[in-house]
Amino acid sequence: MSWNNIQVDDYGWVGKLTLKQDGTAVDISSYTTLQFILTNPVEVATVKTAAFDSDGTDGILKYTIADGDIDTVGNWRVQARISKVGSEITSDSIRFIVQERLD
Repeated sequence: MSWNNIQVDDYGWVGKLTLKQDGTAVDISSYTTLQFILTNPVEVATVKTAAFDSDGTDGILKYTIADGDIDTVGNWRVQARISKVGSEITSDSIRFIVQERLD
C-alpha cells in the first residue's frame, strides 16, 4: 500500500519504501538490521522492525502497520534505516497525512 488515504487507527496494511540512489533501486540484500522510523505530528519517533519485500536486491523494505502505530491525526513521516557491520543507510523521509476516520 502506498502512504495515501490513511485514517487514524488504521492497521494491518503493508507500507513499503524503496531505497534508491540517483533514481535507481539499491541492492540492500546484505544488510542485516532493517527498520522503519515512524514520526508522528508532535515529532515522536518510533522504530519498527522492517523486512525485505523479496530478497532485498530490489531495494524494497516493508512493514505491516500494527494496531496502535497510527494513532494521531496530522502530518507524519516515515523513513528507512538499514545497517550491517561497517555501514548504515538512512533514507529520505516520506511525508504522509493521517485523516480522521470516515466510518
